[in-house]
Amino acid sequence: MHSCTIPLSIFKNRTVCTACAFIALLQLTFVAQTYYWPIYFQSVKNTSARTSGVYLLPLIIANTICTLGAGWTISRVGFYVPFMWIGAPLLATGSGLYLLIRVASPAHQWILYQIVSGIGYGVCAQVPLLSVQVVSDKDNVPTACVMVLFFQGLGGALATSIAQNIFTDSLVKRLHSIEGIDAAAVIRAGARDFRHIVDPNLLGRVVDAFNDASKLVFVLALASAAAAALVSAAMEWRSVPRKEKSK
Repeated sequence: MHSCTIPLSIFKNRTVCTACAFIALLQLTFVAQTYYWPIYFQSVKNTSARTSGVYLLPLIIANTICTLGAGWTISRVGFYVPFMWIGAPLLATGSGLYLLIRVASPAHQWILYQIVSGIGYGVCAQVPLLSVQVVSDKDNVPTACVMVLFFQGLGGALATSIAQNIFTDSLVKRLHSIEGIDAAAVIRAGARDFRHIVDPNLLGRVVDAFNDASKLVFVLALASAAAAALVSAAMEWRSVPRKEKSK
């Protein structure tokens, strides 16, 4: 006799399905951003790996603060669906703003764009896990939470795979269009060290190629965040049960 670890009936719940799809798309967006911003900084801005991590702090700090703030606010107002409707479009807006980045873009520009994305992700990232706890039967709550976490991990895994293919294919095509450049050697050299093997006269065009390839990854992030915003429309309007204060 075989038993099913995950009851299929759990997927009959609209909120559970919506939460899983939403968190997968959300995580795809966020992981693509956090993985490729450092590559942009190293390849285009010629920063070290450590400095590129520091330059990612606006995104991380904005995300952390808004995650905490959103959790507190939801506990006060009770309703969580509006946070999806606010957060996902903000995340998509931040991803779209990334497309305005140029080789010579000043720091305040990409800092602002990262903050917008960080706020968007932080505002709605907790909602999927919270929503399935509200709508699921007591016995199914652990399973529903595990499913949300599974799809969150799935979104992150897909992000690195899809973004890597987009970035590499785009970069190779652009490098091949530059006469005198060995595309394979540039890629082997890495996001920063390619400067040691490229003719200084061609260096600007190679940097432009890295910049353009990075922006295509941000197009992926934009599309995923926009899809998450559309998916959020399917979420049931529910509220967090409030505990009665003891006398």
